Amino acid sequence: MNVLILGAGEVGFHIARRLATEGNNVAVVDQDEERLQVISDAMDVRTVCGKASHPSVLEQAGAANADLLIAVTTNDEINMLACQVAHSLYKIPTKLARVRESGYIDHPELFGRDDLPIDVMISPEGEAAKVVMGRLNVSSAIDARDFFGGSLQLVEFVVRPKSKLAGLSLTELPEVMGDLPVYVVAHEHNGVWRVPKGDAVLLAQDHFYMAVAHENLAAAMAMMELKSESTKGRNIMMVGGGHIGFIVAKELEKADARVKLIEHNVHRADWLSDKLSDVVVIQGDALDQKLLEEENIDKMDDFLALTNDDETNILSSLIAKRYGVPHVVTLVNRAVYSKLVKQIGLDVTVNPRLTTVSSILSFVRKGRIHGMASLGDGTLEVLEAEALETSAVLNKPLSELGLPADTVIGAIHRDGKIIVPKGAEEIQAHDHVLVITTSASVSAVERLFEVRLEFF
Repeated sequence: MNVLILGAGEVGFHIARRLATEGNNVAVVDQDEERLQVISDAMDVRTVCGKASHPSVLEQAGAANADLLIAVTTNDEINMLACQVAHSLYKIPTKLARVRESGYIDHPELFGRDDLPIDVMISPEGEAAKVVMGRLNVSSAIDARDFFGGSLQLVEFVVRPKSKLAGLSLTELPEVMGDLPVYVVAHEHNGVWRVPKGDAVLLAQDHFYMAVAHENLAAAMAMMELKSESTKGRNIMMVGGGHIGFIVAKELEKADARVKLIEHNVHRADWLSDKLSDVVVIQGDALDQKLLEEENIDKMDDFLALTNDDETNILSSLIAKRYGVPHVVTLVNRAVYSKLVKQIGLDVTVNPRLTTVSSILSFVRKGRIHGMASLGDGTLEVLEAEALETSAVLNKPLSELGLPADTVIGAIHRDGKIIVPKGAEEIQAHDHVLVITTSASVSAVERLFEVRLEFF
């Protein structure tokens, strides 16, 4: 597949590396020669320096033969114009664009084959807000992802010292969980994430992802002596009322949470006050401890640091931790901070750029891939794949599928029911299958499902 990526920032870098690793022909366009050099040094892709929407630059990058264009520059208008040029001059069949401004996103009638020809529009803020809400809906967990239309959840927990799980191998898990159908699909020990075998032992401070049907989640958490709480009536303090903060605040309004939102910019605070009827908007500094005390930070159930400044988010989250807020979510934009924040005790983080990469790749994937996400530090990937009539995985026991060694099937969705599979289970046509694997084995998994490139 010939892929043209516009924008060599963090999102463009990660998409280019992933697609190039899978054997695609990738070209990257950017006006910043230094960024392009970083990409050239890190992977085998073509680079073209120039304005991403200019016809001559697109032509130089190979637009005439491109199968797919991914426009992820930091400028919405350039992304949209590039899609128009790619459509009108080069007939590129599929075009994805990152669009951040809600003024565009709120008017889907602008986009279509006869209007602005964008096949898939990705909102980093919208994707990040979904992840933040997922963290809130399972507040005792580190992470939570929905699959199979929300009927299955992939939830990350940490093994607490002296908990029932500490010291158990996965084969002994039924001693705690009873007959509840759950499956541990990823395990982190000493900073290394793996798809675990049955003899893997859960030690204190290890992290793990568990696949569990949504209807069984509360029971599973109760068996692990964890609380399962609704956002309704929770006291939540937010800092940062930008695009992400505003989307999250609107969702929390709908959920009947009691929300205080601190915004530094006076004009933005006034705007937020007009738009949010049931949220208390406070103009002030998120690092002003006197202000935080006056607003009863020590009485909060949750603290959400969602400003555009990583340092402010990290420091305000540490302050919230010091005041005893039990659940803190920290927005971290720069990948370099992602591992550092965990080392200082901020486990629940959201990276908008990485969530954007996962969303884009889920659309790009070959075949019937209905969902995709990166787990842990990005080492592992989870795919929700639909088994086609011609798939090689049909009508064979799972134990005989020949899955890569670092791959496991965590759940099957069939006729509205969740099946936590055993080795003798067989996949049927049109089943949705949750597959957890490593980045290196994604292509092999796709071949097993006999997936092929599908455009929209």
